[in-house]
Amino acid sequence: MVDGVPVGITMPFVRGDSGFFKQTHSDMLRGLTNLRMLLMTAKGERPMMPSYGSDLREIIFESNTEGYTDDLLDDAVKDAVDSWMPEVNIISVETMREYTTEPNQVTVKIKFSLKAIPDSTQQLTLDF
Repeated sequence: MVDGVPVGITMPFVRGDSGFFKQTHSDMLRGLTNLRMLLMTAKGERPMMPSYGSDLREIIFESNTEGYTDDLLDDAVKDAVDSWMPEVNIISVETMREYTTEPNQVTVKIKFSLKAIPDSTQQLTLDF
């Protein structure tokens, strides 16, 4: 990484100082943003790339038992990352549910690191 050189764009998309999208200058922030985009994109949603994305939303809205669904979510995260972001190492996937509110909520916490950066552990939290 060269100081001051952009390596990606931030999410959500906002206008930056240059008049274009706000840019990220960190490999860790770029990895976090790209991982969020990958996992929040449903397979078939992106034109011309039907296999890009994950099955997270599909799995979350299926009727399944808690333990079984947790395993499916773990597999969906790892499958998407293996296919599209081999530079990312998934350390853990933790699922938490809130059944007392309407609508029910699911939070998926993903601990990951970038293979090229030692000791680069980060956490991504996705709420559904």
